[in-house]
Amino acid sequence: MSARPHPIDVLVAGEYFCDLIFAGLEGLPRLGSERFARDLVVRPGGCYNMALALTRLGIATAWAADFGTDLFSRAVLEAAARDGLDPVAFNRVEESVQRVSAAFAKDGERGFISYSETPIRPPHRDLLARLKPKWLLQSFRFEPDWLGFIKAAKSAGTVIFADCRDGDFTLATPGVREFLALADVFSPNEAEALALTGAADVEAALDVLAELTPAVLIKRGVAGAIGIDRGRRVEVPAPMVEVVDTVGAGDAFNAGYLAGAIWESSFAECARLAVACGTLSTTGPGSSRTPDAATLSAFNAGLGTTRRRRARRPFTTINERDKTGELS
Repeated sequence: MSARPHPIDVLVAGEYFCDLIFAGLEGLPRLGSERFARDLVVRPGGCYNMALALTRLGIATAWAADFGTDLFSRAVLEAAARDGLDPVAFNRVEESVQRVSAAFAKDGERGFISYSETPIRPPHRDLLARLKPKWLLQSFRFEPDWLGFIKAAKSAGTVIFADCRDGDFTLATPGVREFLALADVFSPNEAEALALTGAADVEAALDVLAELTPAVLIKRGVAGAIGIDRGRRVEVPAPMVEVVDTVGAGDAFNAGYLAGAIWESSFAECARLAVACGTLSTTGPGSSRTPDAATLSAFNAGLGTTRRRRARRPFTTINERDKTGELS
């Protein structure tokens, strides 16, 4: 029997974070005062939720990230083992690699204090030859060493799905246009698209980004998603659900799109699956309601006329921001 041409369907490339989420604050933090929270949740962050969502959808997934000897690395690795993530691309190093983010929430708003102890390095390029990924789900990194890794993946025939993040950069920032030119699909949220392009509205931002990347799909929160694939536009409304928690919804959105791509769906159907997957993930706390393939397919097929209805809250995630302190 010949070897599979793609042993891994999706390689997720991006750092881990350990998120400490304080909820039910009696008041917002300020200097010279102490605030108590009613609840504390500790969960893996960074690119973890994308790898988890893809794994739950039955997509053969590897996550390339560095883990060290520190407490936070160990906590995320233990969670990965419990959740059944494939460790084939984990890079364990004999040093501390602390990446932690403290999130505080009050009245539906969140703030963050984040720390990354070591530089965020790209994966070893030999992973590409060893795993032969069909798709690379790439976090938004445009430093020269990361661009070299993405170029190597593209040269090997891997298709690039680029996520975005909040940060102090625009299309004029060195490396950003090169990053977008390497992507086959780029999926920012609406705020990120507007900040990146400086456009006045999402339609204008979409047009600007479509000149740089063949396919663009913008996450629009309560409005669903809008995209363009080589000149063909698509708009997908968000179905109405009872929202419990929006953390990780953007990551689930990415996973839904890539599942559709692995299932050889059209761009429009991939967009619908992305919105459906992101919607489902908001119906429970954290990543507890990220769907499996059967649940996603059934939900998507059953939407029918409800596709015209909108979700009550936007798809946002604590991972849709820069958490590294390494803005270029």
